[in-house]
Amino acid sequence: MTIEQFLPAAAASLALLSPAARAQLVEGDLLVNVFNPGRLIHYRPDGTLVAQSSGGPGGQWQGAEITPDGGWVASVGSPRAAVFFDATGTFVSSSDLPQLMTSQGDVAVFSDGTLAVADSGAAKIELYGPMGHVGTIPVAGGWVWGLLVDANDHLWACDVDDHLIHHFLQDGTPLGSFSTGSFEPADIDMAPDGTLWSVGWNDGNVYQFAQDGTPLASISTPFGVQGVGIAVAADGTIWTSRYSSSQSSEILHYDSSGNLLGSIAAPLSTAFIRVMKGEIGAPYCSPAIPNSSGLPARLSVAGSTAVALNDIALTAEDLPIGEFGYFLVGSNQGQFMPPGSQGVLCLTCGFQGCSGIGRYNQAGQIIQGPVGTIPIDLGALPLSPAQAVQPGDTWNFQCWFRDLGSSNFTDAVAVTFH
Repeated sequence: MTIEQFLPAAAASLALLSPAARAQLVEGDLLVNVFNPGRLIHYRPDGTLVAQSSGGPGGQWQGAEITPDGGWVASVGSPRAAVFFDATGTFVSSSDLPQLMTSQGDVAVFSDGTLAVADSGAAKIELYGPMGHVGTIPVAGGWVWGLLVDANDHLWACDVDDHLIHHFLQDGTPLGSFSTGSFEPADIDMAPDGTLWSVGWNDGNVYQFAQDGTPLASISTPFGVQGVGIAVAADGTIWTSRYSSSQSSEILHYDSSGNLLGSIAAPLSTAFIRVMKGEIGAPYCSPAIPNSSGLPARLSVAGSTAVALNDIALTAEDLPIGEFGYFLVGSNQGQFMPPGSQGVLCLTCGFQGCSGIGRYNQAGQIIQGPVGTIPIDLGALPLSPAQAVQPGDTWNFQCWFRDLGSSNFTDAVAVTFH
């Protein structure tokens, strides 16, 4: 689900985005929430400021999340609303959240675009879809703050007051909870290996848990108090932030062993952070041969290169309007113009026993121009025999599509997994 589907009024603004604008979201970048005055900031890992949100309601903002189509979203305290931006930080629209009874907390987005918003003081999480409010998840406990939607569309929630982390299905079915001991969990994220990392509001330190709550490791930070944001990058490194309205704020970067890798000087009142998951992989055979739209069709890959997360989506854009197509996968690169096609096939299958290339042409996988996206399962690439992606593998992706009685291809992208 895209922002256009969540907020139909936003479609016209998003239609103006160029491929270059959409490509601003690069894996490893940070999206940072500043609480007051509310805004979102996009940083490179080296601290370079790429963009800030512009427009939208004033007041205090919580949460920083990236929507499935690459936009940004945060929640606003007064009036209680969700505020949406495109991938460049330009304001798109806002949507009232009247079900929120108290101060808002973090936001998280499911793969279908459903938005989860923590109603912090009311011990619940509200869910919103394309037509508005779709459900409430009660949380047995106190102050609900940080949220995480993992690669399996499970929801994790931090209860600061009761020192608990809760685990739910998207429909609110509880899957369990565990105590964090003496520290107050403010925010949570999941590492590529499936472990959970949380930051303590009361001590500013960072803690690692197995999903069953078994403590695994901790990292002492110089924050002392008011740790509020945490984000784990695809390479397993950890970013954490401290909230302060009067002292300088920093976002610190650690490896999983606790070694400090660097820091970013951040504005006062910095709160939640997210690691951006933008386009990944290395394009080749670019640009493709132009199709009847007059443009070369383009392939992009989004998600994480971590095999354990199984979080990859393929997108083809600038296809001829109304023409159908499907995605392809192969282990090797090549260049071949099939008979009857006006485009170049840029991948082959090179390992022993492999027959041809893989086609995502089953029910629910066929796309239609001008743009189409599907998630893929790294555990079952559609080859003969079927293949599971392993760390260290490089796989190549492309899209074939019909075009005025002939056919054509996008460019291709090579992705190395870890």
